[in-house]
Amino acid sequence: MTTISPTRVSMYDFLYQDTQPMISLLADTAKLSLPQVQLALGSSLQAIVTALLAYQELNQGSVVSKKLFSRSAVKELRKYNSMNFATIDATLYYRNDVIETVFGNSARITEASEYIATQIQATTSQVQTLLACLCIIVLRELAILVDYSKLDNEEVEKWFDLQPQFLSKQRFAVSLPDDSTALVTDLATTPPVFDPYWYKLMNFEPKLGTQTQDMQQATPNYLKAIGRVGDTSPEGQHDDMLVFAQMPAIALPHQRWLLQLAKICDIYLSRKRLRITSEPLEAPTRPLVSLGFMDTNKDNTPTTTSEKPIEYDKPRPLWKDPALVLTILVIAVLGALALLKYQIKQSNSVVPTTEAVLEQKASEQRVQQDVAIVKIDEENSATNGH
Repeated sequence: MTTISPTRVSMYDFLYQDTQPMISLLADTAKLSLPQVQLALGSSLQAIVTALLAYQELNQGSVVSKKLFSRSAVKELRKYNSMNFATIDATLYYRNDVIETVFGNSARITEASEYIATQIQATTSQVQTLLACLCIIVLRELAILVDYSKLDNEEVEKWFDLQPQFLSKQRFAVSLPDDSTALVTDLATTPPVFDPYWYKLMNFEPKLGTQTQDMQQATPNYLKAIGRVGDTSPEGQHDDMLVFAQMPAIALPHQRWLLQLAKICDIYLSRKRLRITSEPLEAPTRPLVSLGFMDTNKDNTPTTTSEKPIEYDKPRPLWKDPALVLTILVIAVLGALALLKYQIKQSNSVVPTTEAVLEQKASEQRVQQDVAIVKIDEENSATNGH
C-alpha cells in the first residue's frame, strides 16, 4: 500500500512549495529583497487562497471554473512552461484585472498590501505588485491542476470545501505521529501558520468539521470499490495501492478523483515548473493515468484511476507488439517463397533455350553444305558439255 500526504490536495501547501523556485524573480519584479519576499510569500498566499474561498462561496464552483480558471489572462500565461522575464511581463500585463476580480474591490487589495508591508518593512506599492503577480500565477497553477485532473464543476466545489481544514489552528498545532515517516518528506516545507486575520478581511466564515474520514480504505468493500480484491488475496498483492496517509486534524473522503488530484500535484511539484529558466523547445508531457491492474490476480471489478500511481505515456517497443511481429514474419516467409519460386522458374527456362540455339546452328550448317554440293555439280555438267 502506497500512501500520499493529504497536503497534496491543500491549495495553500501546494502553492507555497510550488512558488519557491521563483522567489528571486518575484523579488526583482517587486523591488524587494529575497528575505522580504520569503517572509511575504506565506501571508500573500494566505490572502489569495482566502479570497478564492470567499469567491467560491459566493459564486459556486461552476463560476470559479468559467470566470477564473478559463480567463484569457490565465490561458495566455499557460502558454509558458517556465519562469523568465517574458513570463513575468505577461503576468504584469494582466495582474490588476485578475487581482481585482479575485479580491472583489480595491479597498481589500490596499488593506491586504498594507498589512503585509508592515510585516516585512516594505512599501504598500511594492507588496501590491508582489500580491498581484502571485494572484495570477496562483490562478494559472490551480487551473492547470483542474485541467490535468479533469475535475468537473461539482468536484471543484468539493475541492474548495476541503481547504479550510488545511488552514485551521488544529492542523498547525499538532505534531506528526511516530509512525508518519512517509509524511516527513512531504511536509519538509510546511508553510507558515495561517493568520485568521484573512478570514476577517475577506468576510469568510470557514465551515470546519463537516468532512469525515473514510475508514473503509483497508476493508474489502473499499478495495472492491476501487478495483481491488478483498483481504483474502495473497500477501503483498496490495503494496502499490494508493491511499491517503493519516494526518492529525485532516479528514478526507477517499474519492478516486481526489487521489488522482493528489498524485498529479505530487508529479507537478517534482517537475519544478516555476524554476527560472529559458522557455523549453517542447512543452512537458501531461501527466496521464494508467488504468491497468497493479497485482497479478484476476478480478472482474472495474479498474479505476486511484489504482495505480500516475505515469507518463511511453511508446511501446515494436518488438513487444505480437501483431506487428507476426505480420513481419508472414511477410518475410511469403517473400522468401516468392524468391525461391522465381529462381526455380528461371533455372527451368535456361535448358530449352540452349537446346533451341544449338538446333538452329545445326540447321544452318546443313543448308550451307547442300549449297556447296549443288555448285560442284553445276561445274561438272558444264565441262562435260564441252
